[in-house]
Amino acid sequence: MGFVSDQVTPDKPRPVRLRWWFLGWVVLVLLIASGFVIPQLIHRDPCERVIPYATAMGLRLSDDEAVVSCTSYPSFPDSSAKVVVRTASPATRAALLERSEVSEDLERNLVSLNDGPFREEVRRPNLERSEQVYVANRSGGDVLTITYEERKEAGLLLTVWAMET
Repeated sequence: MGFVSDQVTPDKPRPVRLRWWFLGWVVLVLLIASGFVIPQLIHRDPCERVIPYATAMGLRLSDDEAVVSCTSYPSFPDSSAKVVVRTASPATRAALLERSEVSEDLERNLVSLNDGPFREEVRRPNLERSEQVYVANRSGGDVLTITYEERKEAGLLLTVWAMET
């Protein structure tokens, strides 16, 4: 009786099964890669993806605002989107902030003097800086932030960040 070996020799080629597994992995990697590339080729305008994303986070645009630019920052597990919006007046800016349910960024600290009881101190940084920051924390840790600077375009150019965490 002869000895049977699974080793590959010059007269015995590699098993066909190994080639099919390799081909299967290559096809799988190409399918996964195309899942990321094809949507970006189809949606060349980033606002087509970013506006619905920011709207889901709470941004409420009206006909009084104009979208200037959109940028998407996809990553896993945290994605974010940036939308630059121009409002017509300070009144429409205030209406956008109210519709989007954002509030002034406040810094809260618990302070105790001489081992006494703790009390909360609230600081309003918007009163001390030119950049005004409004924030809304959504369910699941998502954050909608709207900022503007009074010195740039009379405060009518707003930057909206929608961040998924």
